[in-house]
Amino acid sequence: MKKTLVFLFAIAFSLLSWAQNINFGQYFLDEGSLRMDVFQCGTSDSSHYVFERFVIEPHFGGSKVNLVDPFNFGTNRVKVIDAQTNTLIYSRGYNTLFREWQTTDEARVMERCYEESVSVPLPRNGAYIILEIRNFDGEFEEIFSKLYDPDEIFNSTEQRYVFPVQDIMVNGSPESKVDIVILPEGYTAAEMSKFQQDCQNLANVFAQAEPFASHINDFNFRAVLAPSEESGVDIPATHTWVRTILNSHFYTFYIDRYCTTRNYFAVKDVAANAPYDQIYILVNSDVYGGGGFYNFYSMSTAGNMSASSVIVHEFGHAFGGLADEYEEPDNSMGLLYNLNVEPWEPNLTTLVDFDSKWVDLVQPGTPIPTPNTNQYNNTVGAFEGGGYLTQGMYRPQRNCMMRNYAPFCAVCNRTIEAMIEAHSDTPVSVESDHMQTEHLLRVCPNPATDYIDVFVNQGDGQAEIIDLNGKVVMTVQLKNEVNRISISDLPKGMYMLRANGEVRKFVKQ
Repeated sequence: MKKTLVFLFAIAFSLLSWAQNINFGQYFLDEGSLRMDVFQCGTSDSSHYVFERFVIEPHFGGSKVNLVDPFNFGTNRVKVIDAQTNTLIYSRGYNTLFREWQTTDEARVMERCYEESVSVPLPRNGAYIILEIRNFDGEFEEIFSKLYDPDEIFNSTEQRYVFPVQDIMVNGSPESKVDIVILPEGYTAAEMSKFQQDCQNLANVFAQAEPFASHINDFNFRAVLAPSEESGVDIPATHTWVRTILNSHFYTFYIDRYCTTRNYFAVKDVAANAPYDQIYILVNSDVYGGGGFYNFYSMSTAGNMSASSVIVHEFGHAFGGLADEYEEPDNSMGLLYNLNVEPWEPNLTTLVDFDSKWVDLVQPGTPIPTPNTNQYNNTVGAFEGGGYLTQGMYRPQRNCMMRNYAPFCAVCNRTIEAMIEAHSDTPVSVESDHMQTEHLLRVCPNPATDYIDVFVNQGDGQAEIIDLNGKVVMTVQLKNEVNRISISDLPKGMYMLRANGEVRKFVKQ
């Protein structure tokens, strides 16, 4: 089975060529994880990060062989760079609620801050935790970096919430399985037995829905028994406000069915009780709704008759990075797409570079674009309409779980199977440009206060620090591949560092 999946993976991502060759034990401690909490603040067209804290948590649920992200999915990405050698030792893409908020009318007239948190394996030595955001042209840009020093006294080991954990379905060790931790929202202490039954129902949904059903032994399900003070969930339109542990609510961005939480630190605090790759939040409500964010969290209500379909659909977002394939012209999130480049989501294409998507699954003679007629039912092609857009965006098949709750299409099936494989203890290949950080000019931390570390491909060069007026304010000889430069005398502001023909910007605080 695994050999078959590796073959499918190679077809689906033809550019993947580098083997995973990072020794986990060389760079990471065997137990625990490092969590970095930040706030992302901004408006519709600008944002910045504010560091909150590092937390050392007891569990790490990810693969210990597939440490560098092979997919290049997500609107955001976290990277871990070993500070001594400038080696990329971990990366993972993800989505955030903040990125969606930036498309709203509110973001055009005011600034907000959203909680954001990333978890990585616990580094043995000093390491830079780097946050990147994908720009409108589809490329990741480094926005923020912070040095993790294992000897820093304010690295917290406090668990804010400690709750019992119940195994719902456990098939193996965390490093070889997809670990789903299920969190309760709006279940009181008296309703914990109901929550446990809802967790079992959730696991049963996966056991019956393909392609998860064929790979159910590759999943672990655990539930954190974390009660809320009151039962239910906030529904702003009916002035329903209840005290719940995760403070979730419907009407996110004024969309009635969109149920989310901005209290992401609380989500991570509760999830920390168990090893996890994915967080699934079950809401104690019979109202239709939910939400899902790639490698962030999934959320759905447990009591609605459509709950099974919603569970699978939202998990498709959170686990597979799958996009919505329906049209919704009034949905502002369509603004996230640049029709002049390929979207990062594996189940959408603008046809700008169709060869990089699912062209290998299209049978000869199938027209591209593909007419949306009964003649092409069950045919893989390129059907116009998807990503909330009616024109310029194309999906693989007429029907899919990500469009109308039909079974997953061939492309989504293949993506999910590749994701399952990447969470196992079988090494998978990585796109070469994910591995070559040693060839880049890198400036960390950013923002900086007293110093910057400048990483270069080789020493014996010269670096110039330039202010916004274009004036060279400092010239430094680069003696090694990693160079620490004091900037304590520089005034606060934005600067550019130029070395080896490349330029990187940083902020002096």
